[in-house]
Amino acid sequence: MEVLTLYELNQLVAELIQGTLTDAYWVRAELSEIRVSQKGHCFIELVEKDEQNGLLKAKARGVIMRYVYPLLKMNFESITGQPLCAGLNVLLQVRVSFSELYGYSLIVEDIDPTYTLGSIARRRREIMERLQKEGVAEMNQELTFPQPAQRIAVISSPTAAGYEDFCRQLDTNAQGFRFTHQLFAATMQGGATESSIIAALDRIAGQVDQWDVVVIIRGGGAVSDLSGFDTYPLANNVAQFPLPILTGIGHERDLSVLDLVAYHHLKTPTAVADYLIEQMTVLATQLESLEERLTEACRSALETETNQIGRLMMHVEMIGKTLLPQRLMNLDQLDHRLSQAASHQTEIARLAFGQLWQRLKSAAARGVSEQKHHLQALETAVKAADPEHILRLGYSITLKDGKAVRDIALLRRGDHITTRLAKGEVTSTID
Repeated sequence: MEVLTLYELNQLVAELIQGTLTDAYWVRAELSEIRVSQKGHCFIELVEKDEQNGLLKAKARGVIMRYVYPLLKMNFESITGQPLCAGLNVLLQVRVSFSELYGYSLIVEDIDPTYTLGSIARRRREIMERLQKEGVAEMNQELTFPQPAQRIAVISSPTAAGYEDFCRQLDTNAQGFRFTHQLFAATMQGGATESSIIAALDRIAGQVDQWDVVVIIRGGGAVSDLSGFDTYPLANNVAQFPLPILTGIGHERDLSVLDLVAYHHLKTPTAVADYLIEQMTVLATQLESLEERLTEACRSALETETNQIGRLMMHVEMIGKTLLPQRLMNLDQLDHRLSQAASHQTEIARLAFGQLWQRLKSAAARGVSEQKHHLQALETAVKAADPEHILRLGYSITLKDGKAVRDIALLRRGDHITTRLAKGEVTSTID
């Protein structure tokens, strides 16, 4: 068996590849890494993943030579609106190269930017189809926009110029509307965009009663930065958020998935502020209209009631003019009849009082006479019962210790008794 050095083996491989793979090939792959050297060469890494499990199926290194790279870069950005960056699906025209020192690589000769545009659109479409299948794609758009919407939770980078523009536009509005807004800081570009915005949404959800609406804004930037807003987890969170979400993430050409599921999307942070001011203006106009209608309704009701009262007063006045004389005449007649009846009743009462007075005098006289006779009889009875009178009739009274003796059994031998006669007393001792 022939023994070869590594260089000799690699030389054989290079000769085989260069002798066999002489054509240029269009290759579809994902751009996983890109780096420009100091000399101007652009080194890339291409990968292909399994559609079922996302695992790597193939990987290759590539290079865009410095004399080609500026032209390809300019053409790609002018058509797609974004620079070449990791994460893009690309269609490249390549030639296979093998170096004894650096091994297998692909020399990029051309890039088809329309393929990348289609890949981005396809990715967004797939995310939207999944959200629609789950029935959540339009949930945030179906919320009722609060009136008024004055408490604003803002998700943005604290250093973003767009955030400053938003605050300035909102706070200095010509109508003088007052808004309360608070920043929930988040990363608005790069790989941390998705997780950072979701974390900010979670913080707002923890105090959802304090806010009317959520605003997600950023300043201007490359369209490539939209990749962080084109993810299923972020779109799913926004679609199901309990408050209306407004977006103004500063791109003119395309709409991200985040824009498509939000309650309303606008181009810039300033446009979002104008939208909020406009909603307040509409509400203020409605309130002014209601105030005018209420004032007119009150004025109309007052006029109707005033007319009704006027008609009632005229009716009362007419009734007074026609019925009052008749009522006065009736009152005079009634007064006359009452006077006659009172005089008649007074005469009857006077006669009855005279008769009653005579009867009372007769009854009093009889009563006095009867009482006089009764008193005389009582006087006779009292005199008849007088002890002195009885003694003068020949009776006597026997006393013991000053008390009358009515029973002889009460006397004992040796008792002293006094017998009182009409004239004089006799003292005795019981023997």
